[in-house]
Amino acid sequence: MQKRKLVKVYEKASLTDMAEIRIVLDSVCNGVVVVNPQGRITFFNTAAENISGLKAEHVIGQMVDDVIPNTGLIRVMETEVPEINQRQDFGKCEILTNRTPIIKDGVLVGAVAIFQDITEFNEVVTQLEDIKRLKSTLESIVDSLNEGIVVVDKNGLITLLNKAYGEFLNADPKAVIGKHVAEVIPNSRMHLVAQGGKAEVTDIQKIQNNTSVVTRIPIVKDGEIIGAVGNMVFKDITELKSLALKIRKLESELEYYKEELCKVNGGKYTFENIVGNSDQMEWLRGIAAKAAKGRSTVLILGESGTGKELFAHAVHNASQRRENPFIKVNCAALPEHLLEAELFGYEEGAFTGARKGGKPGKFELANGGTIFLDEIGEMTPAMQVKLLRVLQEREVEHLGGTKTIKLDIRVIAATNRDLEEMIEQNRFRQDLYYRLNIFSLNIPPLRERTEDIPLLCKVLLEKINNQVEHWVEGIAPDALGLLMQYSWPGNVRELENVLERTVNLLDEETIIRN
Repeated sequence: MQKRKLVKVYEKASLTDMAEIRIVLDSVCNGVVVVNPQGRITFFNTAAENISGLKAEHVIGQMVDDVIPNTGLIRVMETEVPEINQRQDFGKCEILTNRTPIIKDGVLVGAVAIFQDITEFNEVVTQLEDIKRLKSTLESIVDSLNEGIVVVDKNGLITLLNKAYGEFLNADPKAVIGKHVAEVIPNSRMHLVAQGGKAEVTDIQKIQNNTSVVTRIPIVKDGEIIGAVGNMVFKDITELKSLALKIRKLESELEYYKEELCKVNGGKYTFENIVGNSDQMEWLRGIAAKAAKGRSTVLILGESGTGKELFAHAVHNASQRRENPFIKVNCAALPEHLLEAELFGYEEGAFTGARKGGKPGKFELANGGTIFLDEIGEMTPAMQVKLLRVLQEREVEHLGGTKTIKLDIRVIAATNRDLEEMIEQNRFRQDLYYRLNIFSLNIPPLRERTEDIPLLCKVLLEKINNQVEHWVEGIAPDALGLLMQYSWPGNVRELENVLERTVNLLDEETIIRN
């Protein structure tokens, strides 16, 4: 009786110990699987459930290889040799497992596998490897720079010194890591920047026998200064002087190209290009030549196609401004808001669509030269007011700007409208008309100088022959007589178009006939 009680006590104690062991094994983070000698699962802890997605109640008693393929526990029991740190795919996871035979009193009683999910660990390892590669790449980039780079922590200890700085200091970049920057770089202020947080840009620093130009920038992370980076912009100030010389040379070249551009923008025609031997044209060329000598505004009047632009070019090229820009603006080609921006220029952000950096206006581009305002009669009253102010004050402001730009320009305006009639109709400002009409050139229509037609035809045919494949020697007298009888509402432009069309229609003829 007493023995039975003792056995029950031991049995109860053993069950208690087993329950405690199960609780402990269920509490660990690693999965635990225990099999009996036949390979059937006898224990499957909570971590094993979480990793595998299987329930213990469903796998207990089943063959382990049916639940966990390639588990290796059967092999471990056959060899009685433990298998440590083995990688194994387990469903969607990768696990790291230790497989061990369970031997009691020299007899195999089963096997246990203890494993953990290393999927996330592998991702972390991959990220660390990527970071390591990125760090290596950045270090290679920094080392390949010709400029000296040094990085310190907030205590002024060097964390990076690139190859260029090491060669300049005659120091091993790796050997100085961890040293205070003041011990390595003479007269350094890197530690002060790392402590104070105030950048020092293009500062002069005496390093050994060199007067260097350096920049020191604090490194801020999450609002806290964690160090500073230094950049040797110039090893010696003589390099800065050399760069300044190069810049001055480039500025000189820029001035040269500006001059060449002005020549390109200059007038194309001279008084020699204005064809006509009639008394009217001879007198008009003489008056225009006199106007060219002064600085006064010139107003050119005449019907469309009479050659107003030719006279504008010729006046500019005969003036003292001929080596400076000749800027043309067609006042009828743009709406008011665009014409204003085109004439006066604008600052960046002055209006929607304004070009980054702004844009100079035509008046500004013509400074020192001549601006030709064609079709002046098409300007709106509002634009006439703004133009009048420019002509009176000889200054202009960009749209959206506050700076006044002084102008030294000559204005030549042209129109085919009757401005005096427009003034009576309140469509053109009288004060602007008087400001423009200082020196006026009224070009006669072609119907009033028909004696110029033969010479015009000769010159125009020479021009057309250079543009088309067919060559024409001249015009027969009867055909020329018809041309002189026509009224030419389109003037010289119409005459040129008629001749060009006629030449294109000819087959083998070299003379234009009636």
